[in-house]
Amino acid sequence: MGRRSRTKLPQEPIEMVIEDLTHDGRGVAKWNDKVVFVQNALPGEVVMAKLNRKTRNYNEALAVEILTASEDRVEPKCDFYTVCNGCSMMHLREEKQIDFKFNTLKSNFHKISHVEPKSWIAPLTDSHWNYRRRARLSVKWVTAKEKMLVGFREKNGRFVADMNHCEVLEASLGNLLQPLASLFEQTTIKAFIPQVECSMGDDAISLIIRHMKPFTTEDLEKIKQFASQHDLQIYLQSKGPDTVVALENYVDALNFKLPEYDLSYEFLPSDFIQVNRRMNEKMIAQALNAMNIQKDDVVLDLFCGLGNFTLPIAQQAAQVIGVEGDQKLVDRAIHNASLNRLDHVKFYAADLTQDHANSEWFQQPFTQVLIDPPRSGAWEILPLIAATTAKTLVYVSCHPASLARDTDRLVNELGFTLESAGVMDMFPHTSHVESMAIFKR
Repeated sequence: MGRRSRTKLPQEPIEMVIEDLTHDGRGVAKWNDKVVFVQNALPGEVVMAKLNRKTRNYNEALAVEILTASEDRVEPKCDFYTVCNGCSMMHLREEKQIDFKFNTLKSNFHKISHVEPKSWIAPLTDSHWNYRRRARLSVKWVTAKEKMLVGFREKNGRFVADMNHCEVLEASLGNLLQPLASLFEQTTIKAFIPQVECSMGDDAISLIIRHMKPFTTEDLEKIKQFASQHDLQIYLQSKGPDTVVALENYVDALNFKLPEYDLSYEFLPSDFIQVNRRMNEKMIAQALNAMNIQKDDVVLDLFCGLGNFTLPIAQQAAQVIGVEGDQKLVDRAIHNASLNRLDHVKFYAADLTQDHANSEWFQQPFTQVLIDPPRSGAWEILPLIAATTAKTLVYVSCHPASLARDTDRLVNELGFTLESAGVMDMFPHTSHVESMAIFKR
């Protein structure tokens, strides 16, 4: 084992024929009878690839020269694409990216649940550029270069990409990378700032600066001046999430609106909100259209967060119950319901991996259910959903494999039918697959 780990990788690029794409958008080739996953490569291409990782079962490489290009290849718009790991599919035509995501979802249904929907929903798409309103950026002082870096990680994951703007962050965020690097470089603890978490509301931008040593008074004054110059809300985080504190007292809360529903949401900079504001609006509209809510409907919204789906549903239904595992998000959801004068919606904090058959919030004659679980899916709560009288279940998924696994249980064990499903391009230029499935019984 020791001898294998010391085997040096070839220094010269190797010619490879790309046969397929992986679930994460890398090309698949073979070299010396071993599978090689090749970044920046497409099926049908012949490339010169430089190996950068060797394991017992597979190798990894980066295509450094395209000898025979696919007709689906395009020139990446971003100057830093070959280095930065923020995007992985910018070399693939935009319309082919959504095809890839659709095929990923379809393949997972076929392999895992052995179920296919009665019909496919047309893919939801929007602009591929300047769409991200939330991001966690890495920060690194590189002594050898005497340079501060702010951005996404490199494709190898070990270093921070040397970049001065970003094509997928909303412009107000993307244009902050270089100014932030200059600010951090002027602090006395520049080697002890590992990350900055960015969130955009409709009217303000917040930054949470993680720091492993205290800032000096002079540092803090520079940060305040920077915040004033760029109209930012700055928060500091010295340790875990509970240590986030505002640098100053901010009167205006972060907020975003859903114009179609005349709704406004307030949130804290560390709260989860959907990354892509335009796709979020389209996703909500698609979900409500699928539910076709009637005035007497009683709806259960599980993994409801700060009420992203709950409040639009509450405008149409007789009653809505929202359940979320994070008490702080529940508090925000209650506040947002009050803010929008919706008094027939209730929110509860509950661990949705547990049995809640006897919980207060479950004692309702639910007619419809919507769930938007994390990547791990909703496996544990599915029997509880089946125990309701709901005829419709809308499942919003951020991981096609967990959706397919849960579909297997819903259809083959719990009596539901998969009516329709489709993908949503929430994260263009990445292999991330967001999808929605509609179940009936």
